[in-house]
Amino acid sequence: MKSTIKLLLFLGVLFATSCSQPTDMLTVINSDGSCYREFSEYADSAFLRGNTSPDHNPFPVEIDSTWKIGWSFKNSGLRTDFPLSKSTLDSILKLTSKEGSTPETALSPRLKSKVNNLVFARRNYKSVEGMDTTFRLKKSNEWSLIKVKHRLEKQFRWFYTYYTYRETYPMIKTGFALPIENYMTKDEAQFWFTGKPNILQSMNGLEMREYLGKIEDSYNKWITQNLWNAEYKVLLNNYDSLSKKPVAKEQLQTLKDSIYNSKIKNLLDVDMEKVLNSFFKTDAFSELWKNENSPMKKFEKDFNKKFTFFFSQSFNYKLILPGKIIQSGDAIIHGDTLVWKLSSYRLIPADYVIEAQSRKANLWAFILTGILILAAIASFIWKPKGH
Repeated sequence: MKSTIKLLLFLGVLFATSCSQPTDMLTVINSDGSCYREFSEYADSAFLRGNTSPDHNPFPVEIDSTWKIGWSFKNSGLRTDFPLSKSTLDSILKLTSKEGSTPETALSPRLKSKVNNLVFARRNYKSVEGMDTTFRLKKSNEWSLIKVKHRLEKQFRWFYTYYTYRETYPMIKTGFALPIENYMTKDEAQFWFTGKPNILQSMNGLEMREYLGKIEDSYNKWITQNLWNAEYKVLLNNYDSLSKKPVAKEQLQTLKDSIYNSKIKNLLDVDMEKVLNSFFKTDAFSELWKNENSPMKKFEKDFNKKFTFFFSQSFNYKLILPGKIIQSGDAIIHGDTLVWKLSSYRLIPADYVIEAQSRKANLWAFILTGILILAAIASFIWKPKGH
């Protein structure tokens, strides 16, 4: 059953890497508590001319009047004359065509390394609470149903104001009946999907390789056994429709784990039609897979569609906070920007939290304190005549 094998091979790498290029998402927190969110993507000429319909909108949000569009071309800097006039777009297409690309493909994402033409969509919010309430991904986006919590804590401490920003992404529901903790420890699961905690500390390369191999084996078994059990349930629900039954339904149900343990060693072995026919020395089970609308084929298609749709999205998440960063969590720091790789598999073992803290000096507090200190010193040194 080639479709099952392809499905399992797909799922085997699905949780380890995203299927599409990540989307750049930037959040900027201002010192007054206001903020903005910005996406950057490569757009086609139709979008640049103002066509923001779903076929041409490259962003994960619906573009309406609340979003401000900017663009840049090579070293032009950020421009806000959107939509582009025909003459401006023609000039861009003419320049790009001289570099070896045709006008029709000049702004294609596949040529972004040559074209360097970005479009930015930014929305301003009066507060993080406002962003939490009103920001939504478009319905067609894979993550549109994920309810993210955005929180900002601002603490004034005279000389400094501290900003703690947090985004919480809820754990996704895989639909697997067997939890991953049945196959590895909680720390191992967290490390496998998120990189934290660092359970490899003090290990050398050989030890790391051996340990990670064991975790990978446990992870593959988790996927394999859950898929086997889920598809086996569909099999039992439709077993009565078979014209020839090689075994009683009750016995078939009892043999579920025995067949799995004796026949399934890795993902490539999960070909239920082939496995069952081989185990019972028959071809009767093929009837349940005989056409594209059969219940078993439908299960495979639905399962594939569900996971492909959700796991195809990922983000290069960037955050800028006021002042100096004093706590960055597990982010990578580029100048004043914190960067996280935000992908679906990080949400598998538990809620995934993006958190950072900064502090900004209150210049006026330093000045006022200095004045008060000088005044106190002056009053101590200078005494009025007669005293």
